[in-house]
This record gives sequence, C-alpha cells and structure tokens, in this order.
Amino acid sequence: MIKFNSQSGVGLIEVMVALLLLAIAVLGFSALQINALNATDESLVRSRAMSMSKQLSENMRLNTLATDNFMSELNALNQGTKNITDYCAKVVQASSSFDQNSCKSDACSPEEIAALSTWQAANLGCEQDIMLNMTTCPDMADINARQCIITSWGNTIPVLDDSEENACGDSSGSYKLGSHCLIMEAY
Repeated sequence: MIKFNSQSGVGLIEVMVALLLLAIAVLGFSALQINALNATDESLVRSRAMSMSKQLSENMRLNTLATDNFMSELNALNQGTKNITDYCAKVVQASSSFDQNSCKSDACSPEEIAALSTWQAANLGCEQDIMLNMTTCPDMADINARQCIITSWGNTIPVLDDSEENACGDSSGSYKLGSHCLIMEAY
C-alpha cells in the first residue's frame, strides 16, 4: 500500500511564492530608481537653465542702453522654430553675421555688445540642448516693464502662447502642464 504525504510539493510552492514576491519588490525598486534618475536629470537641466537666465539677466543690467536688443535678438532666433535643431541652426547662422572677436574692446556699440552676449547665451544653450527666448512679462505696466527670460528643453518651445501645444506657458505667464521650462523675470 502506498502512503501519500499531504505536504508533498508544498515546499516548492512556498519557494515559488517567495520568488514572485521578491520579483515584484525588485521591479518596484527598479521603477523607483528610474523615477529618481529622471528627477535628477530634470534638476540638473533646471539648474543649467537658471544659470543661463541669470547670466543673461546680468548682461542686460550691464548694458542698459540696449535692453530691447537682447529681446529682439532672441526673438529673431525663435521666429518659426519648433525644436532645438531648428533653433541651433539659426544660432549657427547668426554666428556668421558678426565677427565674435571684433566686439571685445571699448569700440563696440551697446547694440553690438547685446548681439554678442545674446549669441553667446544662445550658443551655450545649444551646447546643453536648451533654447532661450525673451518676452515682456504678462500684465506688466509700460512704466516698469519687466522681461521674462524663458529657457526650455525637451519638446517645449520657449514661448508664452495659448494656442501652441508645446509652449512653456500660456499668455498669462502660467506654466503649461507637462512643460519642461523655466521662466525668470529680469528688470
């Protein structure tokens, strides 16, 4: 007569359940690690964008005679661009329009200095896949008009526009959901 043990195979099932729980835990930790890496990358790009915005703002403060030129130069680079490739192609094209070494003396006009400073900021942005733009901040009176320096990366375009799906913000200056950008006031 054959005796059957009612516990036969239970140990194997326990091991398989334990492995399943371990696999779920490892997948959870992997997802957490990926989210942490993405947050770290976003933080690094944000830090670079803030640094670029601050530098451009300081250049504007040093060259108050040509404040409007900074904005017009950046707007020209962004005219019709929908991605970083188009933007950087315009930055390269702009570099050929002036001699970078000719404007390193006191003989330069404020407008030439503004053009050089703007090109340098845009060129640095291209090296780091960041686009720059500048606009008058929404709801600012003409007397104390402030400029908004907009930096964007990824698929976000550095504009404040209600109709543009990939715009950094809307016409009121509020960030759009899912945008990858930074808006900094300069005055």
